[in-house]
Amino acid sequence: MIELVYSPNWFHGKDIIIDTVSIVVLSLIAFFSIRCYRIDKENKNYLYLAISFIVIAFSFLFSIITNFTIYYKSIETANLGFLTLTYQAMRSTDILFFIGYLMHRILMLSGLFMLYCIYDKHSKSGMFLGLYLILVSTYFSRSAYYIFHLTMLVMLLIITLQYWKNYRKVMNKTSKWLFYGFSLITLSQIVFIFINTNPLLYVAAEIIQLLGYIGLLITFIKVLKDGKKKGKK
Repeated sequence: MIELVYSPNWFHGKDIIIDTVSIVVLSLIAFFSIRCYRIDKENKNYLYLAISFIVIAFSFLFSIITNFTIYYKSIETANLGFLTLTYQAMRSTDILFFIGYLMHRILMLSGLFMLYCIYDKHSKSGMFLGLYLILVSTYFSRSAYYIFHLTMLVMLLIITLQYWKNYRKVMNKTSKWLFYGFSLITLSQIVFIFINTNPLLYVAAEIIQLLGYIGLLITFIKVLKDGKKKGKK
């Protein structure tokens, strides 16, 4: 059984728009990361960042598929009004829903784990352990949605702490924006954990998460501009 938490009726479909914007932002971050890697090929972290953000972007794509099937079922239920026909409409989209649901969670946690591994190098056994924990978290989040967001929160807290240490070390605007961006994304997961108590928290979490990714985009645009300035000198 999968536990679902619905957004407010007036917000139906708007989260799909936000996820679409998130995909565009993440794709741009990946693009700028690759550009930074071309400028400084000795720093492979830019390449790993690009791969991580591409994986997370795909996770949002599957999130859109999941939300679309949920809203499609709601529309069919409202329009048809007959139990049999509604049941058939739901059955026709089940496969899309389950694929979207599972792939969104697996790819999101995998992308975050890749980000984590950039700053904390693992052995092969550690990589397999990480993959195992991702699959276990995805499985148990079927019956308790907050397990997924709690797992994301733990990963993001570790990643954000690394960026905080980096900011304290170099003390520049780029590292500061990077820290702020991940702090907002981390905060969004705290809000997501409690969305079952109030549907408006779902709206707040979506907006906070989007602002976090926009903060990251600003960071990578600045890094690319700084890299070009250094290249001209």
